[in-house]
Amino acid sequence: MKHGLIAIIDDDELDRHIYKKIILLTCPSYKIVDFSNGLEALNYMRKHANDPLLLPDLLLLDVRMPYLNGWQYLEQYCKLKPKLSKVTRHYVCSSSIERFDMEFKNCDLHGYYMKPVAPKDIKKIVFDTEQYNQAS
Repeated sequence: MKHGLIAIIDDDELDRHIYKKIILLTCPSYKIVDFSNGLEALNYMRKHANDPLLLPDLLLLDVRMPYLNGWQYLEQYCKLKPKLSKVTRHYVCSSSIERFDMEFKNCDLHGYYMKPVAPKDIKKIVFDTEQYNQAS
């Protein structure tokens, strides 16, 4: 595995902690940045829009959160994307994905995973992102 930056957006502190541990064990060369809601993440993206080293390669996104939920975050990210120096691949990780969620269409959403996300799923997400980045 290469190195890069993985972002986590989840209002549950325990879930963020578990993701961090899994990433550190399965992809130790990656750095991690985490946020408790979508608004914090968007503010971070705006602040670092011109620095591709500080923008995440991939992002694990919860759906149900305060301030800005996962779907609202994705809508705002699409508006911000043209101003970013690097595109981030997004993966929804949620404890309940409803039919509406599965029908949500967004070009920046690359997959759905049910919580708890297994280490093999994290490795697959990272591998898929690396393959995509090499092809781009």
